[in-house]
Amino acid sequence: MMKMLKSKVLFLVGMVALLWGVEIADTLSHHLLDNLGAIRPRTQIGLAQIFSAPFLHLGWQHLIGNTLALIPLGALMLVQRAFVPVMLISIVVGGLGTWAFSTSASLGFSGVLFGFMGFLLARGIYTRKPLAIAISLITFSYFSGIVWAGLIPQAGISWSGHFWGFVGGVLAAKQLKAPRRDDI
Repeated sequence: MMKMLKSKVLFLVGMVALLWGVEIADTLSHHLLDNLGAIRPRTQIGLAQIFSAPFLHLGWQHLIGNTLALIPLGALMLVQRAFVPVMLISIVVGGLGTWAFSTSASLGFSGVLFGFMGFLLARGIYTRKPLAIAISLITFSYFSGIVWAGLIPQAGISWSGHFWGFVGGVLAAKQLKAPRRDDI
């Protein structure tokens, strides 16, 4: 049990370190990575950028905000044993939705974070298991304001990425195989 907890903590620390390492590299390159990696709507290259954009941020404030949300959401996702699959589904659904419907370039991990929120909120509904319901309620009470604020169109904020990431998380909650009885 302790070994599993340690590996989950190390995974989350590694994910945060990856995002910070990419931002350090981006800063050292004078933001060349941001320019090359953002999702550019309805362009051929924009499709490939779906997979790079989540790992790039528009500066340190953007990264700090996403890190502060990633730590609790990531921990809850690791409890649900769904971090990686939901991250990938949110990247694909959120990226494709942003590519197809956004009006401006987009980058940042917040689409994945909204996917995590969508997953955590919907998981309790779909599984009806006590721990999943408790996590849904915690997620709702702690993050509901962020969800609504992030889905309202605002200048400089990729509400499209947030919306489609959230949709990806809800779809993941519905589609992913229910956890074993001893998981939740």
